[in-house]
Amino acid sequence: MEIFEQSFRVGAEGLSTRELFFRLQEAANAQCAAYRLTGDDLREKGLMWVVLRYLVRVPRWPEPGETLRLQTWPGATRHGMMPRFYRMLDAAGSCVASGSGVWTVVDRETRRMVNPDENGVILEPLTTGLEERRPPAPARLALREYADYTVTEEVLDANGHMNNTRYYELAERCIGRAGAHPRRIVTEHQNEIRLGQSMRVSWGWEGERCFIEGANDAPVFRMELDYGD
Repeated sequence: MEIFEQSFRVGAEGLSTRELFFRLQEAANAQCAAYRLTGDDLREKGLMWVVLRYLVRVPRWPEPGETLRLQTWPGATRHGMMPRFYRMLDAAGSCVASGSGVWTVVDRETRRMVNPDENGVILEPLTTGLEERRPPAPARLALREYADYTVTEEVLDANGHMNNTRYYELAERCIGRAGAHPRRIVTEHQNEIRLGQSMRVSWGWEGERCFIEGANDAPVFRMELDYGD
């Protein structure tokens, strides 16, 4: 296993939080293609990839039109949890973002986690010394504001639930920071939410740090967005 790298150019509108996570997801899927373990490959096995947690730090948000190199590689699977690491480099080779994620494999019919190894979902781990720490739980704050949200068709992905990148778009809209650039993002996906289902979204602030969560009969997601320098 080697570090996978792909380049992309930031659009004229700049890089949004949602697109940042979309790029991470797409790079991971591209590396999995060599092992026939993409989302489409797992779908043929009756399985799907599910992200559980993310931690991303962005010391410098890239400028519109900037060309970046995005690197990713897997860590060692433990107890069905599959860590993955990310780095985003500018033209000078400086790291503008680094991150880690924890993924697992879920049965598409039962929506329950399965053992990746027992289902042939095996990625050789790589240790580089560049790994970001593994994602912690988002740090909770007092909740002071609320909004209700219902899942619509345009936010669904091929797994039939709200795509993980859409949670960032929803969060920024709720907290009034659409288009802003957090320097640290911690996310925990707890349960899926599907077409027509609703959740109560709640959030609170402490300085430039926001905690936001969504829940219905069960917790759906938790997120920490830190906009401080």
